[in-house]
Amino acid sequence: MSLSITVVVVTTSTALHAADKLIASATAAGFDVRVVARTGDDPIADVVKVAIAASSSEYVSIIESDGWLSGEAGAVIGGFLASHPGADIVYTDEGTVGRRGRIDVIAKPIFSPERLRCQFYWGDIVLYRRSLFDEVGGVDASVPGAELYDLALRASIAARSVEHIAKPLFIRSVQSDSGLGGIALESTRRALERHLASTGGGVVRAVGADGVHDTRRLVQGEPLISIVIPSRGIYSEIDGERRCYVVDAARSIMDLSTYQNFEITLVLDSVAESEVISELMAIVGQKLRIVEWTKPFNFSEKINHGVLHSRGEFVLLLNDDVQILEPEWLESLLALAQRPGAGMSGGMLYYKDDTIQHAGHGYYDGDASHIGLDAPRTDPGPLNGYRVEREVSGVTAACAMMPKALFIEVGGLSNLLPGNFNDVDLCMKVTWLGHDIYWTPHAELYHFESKTRDASVHAFEVDVAWGRWGFRMHDPRYWPYPHNRPPA
Repeated sequence: MSLSITVVVVTTSTALHAADKLIASATAAGFDVRVVARTGDDPIADVVKVAIAASSSEYVSIIESDGWLSGEAGAVIGGFLASHPGADIVYTDEGTVGRRGRIDVIAKPIFSPERLRCQFYWGDIVLYRRSLFDEVGGVDASVPGAELYDLALRASIAARSVEHIAKPLFIRSVQSDSGLGGIALESTRRALERHLASTGGGVVRAVGADGVHDTRRLVQGEPLISIVIPSRGIYSEIDGERRCYVVDAARSIMDLSTYQNFEITLVLDSVAESEVISELMAIVGQKLRIVEWTKPFNFSEKINHGVLHSRGEFVLLLNDDVQILEPEWLESLLALAQRPGAGMSGGMLYYKDDTIQHAGHGYYDGDASHIGLDAPRTDPGPLNGYRVEREVSGVTAACAMMPKALFIEVGGLSNLLPGNFNDVDLCMKVTWLGHDIYWTPHAELYHFESKTRDASVHAFEVDVAWGRWGFRMHDPRYWPYPHNRPPA
């Protein structure tokens, strides 16, 4: 089978033999293979331009790796392109040869623009429609060492359709340990700065030799954020000390937050202790709004009550049993919540033993759970997923920011879900309307889960949530991995 795909294999004159398997597998797949051997510091742009000039293929791909294409690559890619005629860019899962020759799959998410600015997760085999490749100017010689990442960033903006094939069609003998060098790091920074400037602005805090980059979106203006916290407002014995969680949470917000245009809307039970109220007024001052709650416990209804009494353009749903760890937490959440089409944003939550409690919602095989659950705080996650800002299917209401107008539009949290899955339901409503949800590792908090309420799951809550959204409870698009810990 002959495919209208030109694969340019970029190698060096001294490493030409190492590309033999790649060349053979690409040829067997039915691709038009063009081998270019660089000498010295020849720019990739020059040799690729020469190799592609005489090609009339509909798609082009440039590969520098010493891996190879799987035996089914040609048939799978050919079938995919036939069923996706509008695809401008196509990338695939990859694999490494593990123990006893088993292929360990490197699964990837679907096209995630915010994640792409943090890491070139597309990998080694990326197909570009030739007309798109020419439209964006092909490979740019001004970013030596980062040419292919830069191409992906530029092409992703112009592409009408970026598609992902969830099959490991490119294989390596081992995971590459080679990092980016000095020139490549400088080029990567330049490419990312250019990309951010073209997509709404942002800043490059750091570029990583391991391919993980700290890029941040910037807050637009200075909108008021209403931090809505439901609480009983009482002291109790915690780890041998007399403490009140909401007082501790308020103190950490006031002491650490660098973004200052916020109010704290506390929905306090009628049993709240006067000592607690006095402390909160002293800590928070003019930023405090207290709303009384006289009904039985219902987290959803309390949050809704607080939002309706808030004044902010954005609302941040926050549990009372948290401790802020990162001063720029509000900026990180707000910048993502302000993205065009954004619905919500959430952060990284840790248990007090420094294991991860939440790195986004994962909906897999009919169950809902937290991404990263129980993983060590230092764990980078699959494909470094715990280290990068990225698109997700949902976030926990223990820390979730969204435009107040959207919260009201979707009906807020469901009163039929008083304790559990109300955030799952909220996220489902938000994405059902076509909005995106983002997660950031730069808003870090401790979450002392279930210290202030009964966390047991009731059958009626499962019935309500799954009755509404059971057909969407397998969503591996942004997180194609099983749960760390099966739901109880």
